[in-house]
Amino acid sequence: MPWNPFSRNNNDIYNNPYPSEGYENYDNLYTSNGYEKSKLRIMLLVVAVFMLACLGVIALITHSLQPKSSQDKNTQSATAAAKKNTPNAHVSNVKVADGFAISTVQDPTADGQASAGNVTFFKVNKDGSMTQIASGSSFSPIDLLGLGIPLATQAKLTGQDLTQIQQNLAGLCDYSGGNTPGYLGFDGSFNPNGWQIDATTLDGIEQALTGVLGNENAGAQQSKKVICVNATREKSNFSTDAHTYISTFTLELRFITADGTVTTHMFTFATGPNYYRSYTLDGQKI
Repeated sequence: MPWNPFSRNNNDIYNNPYPSEGYENYDNLYTSNGYEKSKLRIMLLVVAVFMLACLGVIALITHSLQPKSSQDKNTQSATAAAKKNTPNAHVSNVKVADGFAISTVQDPTADGQASAGNVTFFKVNKDGSMTQIASGSSFSPIDLLGLGIPLATQAKLTGQDLTQIQQNLAGLCDYSGGNTPGYLGFDGSFNPNGWQIDATTLDGIEQALTGVLGNENAGAQQSKKVICVNATREKSNFSTDAHTYISTFTLELRFITADGTVTTHMFTFATGPNYYRSYTLDGQKI
């Protein structure tokens, strides 16, 4: 006789799903087990949320304890220095190289250039703090050399190629190569009383200085040649002899080599009756 999957002998479980023997508390067991499982799930959920919260707190504390990046420190130092000059200063784009720093400093409460942002330079101190040394719309390589910032450092701070910086320096002084330096700053007004140098007198000054510097440049490497003679506004003076009527004028000059080395020298020129002319450099007649 073939097996009948639906015969009575094989379906007692269907015909008697609630057998009395051993299953008197079946419904109670089912209900109790469901409640326990639900309670367990809730407990697991609470524990999971608690663990996630703890991990979040730990991550927050860890982040707060991590040392600030060097960029953050530089921005903080530059901001502290800038606020000594501009209380409402907002500092951005800080870049540091070789003990100097450059940034853009804005004053949201001001008008004009200050509101748009000035290029600002800082000296970086040994303890990481900064001191503002200059701020303005633009600076030439000679301006920055005057602040003590070498050409190589200028290139790092401004993102320019060193060769381009050197070319800009030569262009400012109209240096065209060779042993004859260029001259800059002689067309301004000097203290006291804003005296000026006329074209004829300037020709004589250039001839006298070129006679000395041209000879020195002839025996120097290109990087050490003086390519620029810059007249500053520092320590200028003049006096006139009441008896001879000879007027002596004093200038502070900066000699700048092709590699950006700067040396300072005192120069005098004197003019008087009968086309009198005399020149000295560092106290020596030339």
